[in-house]
Amino acid sequence: MSTSRLGQAKDLEKYWSEHLGDQPETNVTIQSINREHVTAFPEIDRYPFNGQLQLTGTFAFEIPGRNGDSFTQTGEYQYRAASGLFLLETPTDLVDSDEVFSELNTQLSSTTRIEEALSLPRDSFWRFIEAADSVETLRLRGPETTYDASKLIRLLQQDDPVETLHSDPEFSDLRSIENIETALESVDSPSEIEGIQDLDIDIYNTLIDEVEATYWFNGRTANFWYRRGELKLDAETEDSREYIIQLFERDVLSS
Repeated sequence: MSTSRLGQAKDLEKYWSEHLGDQPETNVTIQSINREHVTAFPEIDRYPFNGQLQLTGTFAFEIPGRNGDSFTQTGEYQYRAASGLFLLETPTDLVDSDEVFSELNTQLSSTTRIEEALSLPRDSFWRFIEAADSVETLRLRGPETTYDASKLIRLLQQDDPVETLHSDPEFSDLRSIENIETALESVDSPSEIEGIQDLDIDIYNTLIDEVEATYWFNGRTANFWYRRGELKLDAETEDSREYIIQLFERDVLSS
């Protein structure tokens, strides 16, 4: 399973080279660069970036030791030129992704820049989340309160949502939602609620604080995590990883 940090850049393919890291006192060096073109999955309807140039390879990151010495860890990167998506895969927590991005941007400062926090159009991001096979966490911040909408879905699927709201401690944080009991009582049948698209959320007056969601492809999972501008993904296979990347590019980055 791989874990990737997501960033975004523009025209990076023009300046990306193995000479990055030649500057003195830098901790990041580019070890290899492979150039190929992305083939769209037929399962992703209307994928807009078929054939885009993709740069992949490895990088080395020097980690200072306590006694003045250092050791080197390697990781992988992926840049997709048309969507601008940049993925940084680090092997252990010893390699700080923020430091790697910072080091790379120091060397790219006169040409281009990798943005670590993506600008996500709200309606497009919602569309991507709604395409998930399951949503484990969806913490939302509205005008009145903050709550986990994934818990609200589970509550609405109970036989007696109002009684469960007051008796089950799992749902205690939902009690602060204004008019929550009225909303629960308006649902005629738990079977009506299948996902977040059934909650009738005003997305333009609601901020997404955190998301954990799972996407399935050919029996394998890809897990997506977002919190306050930082995004990560885990995938069981290369195909499930590519699937969620193409879905994210289509729904979020092509808008």
